Amino acid sequence: ATRVGGWRRLPPLDYAQSLMALAKASRGRILEKFVKDGEPWSKARRGYEITLSTQLNATNIMSNWIGGTSVSRVRKGDAGAPLTPIDAKAQRDALKFVIDNTFSDEAFGLTPELLVKMSVNKDESANADPQWAVHDRISGVQSAALTQLMNPGKLRRVYDNEFITPADQDQLTLPELLDTVSASIWSEVDKGVDARYTARKPMISSLRRSLQREHAERLIDLTLDSGFNAASKTISNLSTAKLREINAKIAKTLDKGDSNIDPYSKAHLTELRQRITKALDASYVYNMGGGGFDPSMLFGLFGQPVPQPAPTVPNTPGSPDRKSVV
Repeated sequence: ATRVGGWRRLPPLDYAQSLMALAKASRGRILEKFVKDGEPWSKARRGYEITLSTQLNATNIMSNWIGGTSVSRVRKGDAGAPLTPIDAKAQRDALKFVIDNTFSDEAFGLTPELLVKMSVNKDESANADPQWAVHDRISGVQSAALTQLMNPGKLRRVYDNEFITPADQDQLTLPELLDTVSASIWSEVDKGVDARYTARKPMISSLRRSLQREHAERLIDLTLDSGFNAASKTISNLSTAKLREINAKIAKTLDKGDSNIDPYSKAHLTELRQRITKALDASYVYNMGGGGFDPSMLFGLFGQPVPQPAPTVPNTPGSPDRKSVV
């Protein structure tokens, strides 16, 4: 830590960790300390939302370090360069922080005891839903984290930093980023079916199923070579390879543990297997065609006739110059 103007400034990772420690400690005090005797239980919901906002702030801070570049105002003659890719270890630490505090159920500190108290004050919001939409809220947080880690601009910067960094120096790579994110999300499939699961105790929790579905959709989007930037084709190839790997693991899990998988997880994995297979076939056709966009497709899509160029007529001697008939 350093001191600036009398203030103690923490390194970004230390600061983010302190925010998460604050959020976790506060959650443990919501029911006992935050809500006072005689106060409505809607205050428990407000208290939890405050801790969730603190958690989001921490992950937002650290996600910026992945694929990041340090910028300084040095001039010619000064030591150093104006642009320096963030140290590889710092990026890996940031990636681990985002994953650990977003992708696991435990990261959100939700318990049945807390959830049944997170109501609303009907005196203030008579028409509000009294039940906190746990799946919608947590899935939204996890989707935001995936955007922070896997959006095309982020992946392009990681790819560029690989090129900027000398080959004999360590640097976070695109395959490492995609592998690390994937391994954290599909750990249940990697583990395999090691017990008999039920709908009440599923192999894959409801929050994790939503996360896996969202991750698969992000990879499917990335398989389409949109031409967003020069790294698009590389990103498309890596995403396609990752989808094939995930699909093979899903197939193996379903084939070997079919009778022991709970209905939720079985339906989830079966649907994803079909979705990924069809998406890979569609991606191959799309990318083979070059991925170009024909504006006339929009007219056909909405049932409108494709506009035709105006007919031209030849000029005759003595007539005004006419290019087209409108």
